[in-house]
Amino acid sequence: MASPRRDSPSHESKVRASDADRERVVESLREHYGAGRLSEEELSERVEAAYGVRTTSELQTLTADLPSPPTSGVAHRRGALEASVRTHLAIYVVVNVLLVGIWAASGGGYFWPIWSILGWGIGVGCHAAPLLAKRTQPDRGGMVARERTHRRRRENRRTSSVDDVALSVATERPSLRSAAAPDGTVTILFSDIEGSSALNERLGDVRWLELLRAHQTLVRDQVQACGGFEVKSQGDGFMIAFPSARRAIECARAIQTAIARDLGNHPSGPIRVRIGLHTGEAIRQESDFYGKNVVVAARIADQAKGGEILVSSVVKQLTESAGDVAFEDAREVELAGLAGTHPLYRVV
Repeated sequence: MASPRRDSPSHESKVRASDADRERVVESLREHYGAGRLSEEELSERVEAAYGVRTTSELQTLTADLPSPPTSGVAHRRGALEASVRTHLAIYVVVNVLLVGIWAASGGGYFWPIWSILGWGIGVGCHAAPLLAKRTQPDRGGMVARERTHRRRRENRRTSSVDDVALSVATERPSLRSAAAPDGTVTILFSDIEGSSALNERLGDVRWLELLRAHQTLVRDQVQACGGFEVKSQGDGFMIAFPSARRAIECARAIQTAIARDLGNHPSGPIRVRIGLHTGEAIRQESDFYGKNVVVAARIADQAKGGEILVSSVVKQLTESAGDVAFEDAREVELAGLAGTHPLYRVV
């Protein structure tokens, strides 16, 4: 029975966080902000992180340095105050109804219960003021955090399709043996449409879906012509596998040519595709391949601009010897989630 306990942290670290998990953490962070444990800037940063993380273990780190449970004392005091106000209000209503009844039974005339109703009513209002203030006061910290989160998402949306495809593939880990070279290596191509989310918002769902289908048809036609293997597609993002780095570059060029020809002058605006390529060993080191090489290829695509093909140094080394593929604009970049800097090259 000891073995499952040792494995559980590793398993938990891989469990994907649900939207409900994220909302619970965000609500907890807002409670900490209200209690003065977090500044507005810290709240904003942690809420942004909560909506961006993938696993439950990453979510837990966002509140690991905060008291637990974070809001029990606050919630208890708030509940006690609310119960006290309700009791006070009930007594106020009952007593004043009785006073009005006595006044009516005594023949009416001067309405003396007004002094009890007004004076006591002011007291009830003061008693309830803290609750009313909490319910009517805007959640400024929460609004600031949500606005910054949405702004950050809008700024980073151009990478979302590739990231989603990479995450899905890393989870499913489909076999790539059919797409591997004799030496066990596979060249991975990631692509997506630059600014796709903004384009979707501008066009609306119907016109966007029409454009998306045209894009997907063009990509798949070129992949089939070049002998590629479609590993995964999601939205406007593709992951394609090739047994040859040279063939992968040929396909990337063909995709860019087809997109420029058929969608470059599209009425909704020029459609520009970003492509990134990387080669790694997928057969003998399958776990490492999905743990690193797929991520590298996805991050390279993230670095590409619309209409650009970026490759890793491995792809460059495998294809430059014949002289039919040229590279330029060498750059050293940091890839998110990977240590150090990595040289990338643009295919021309």
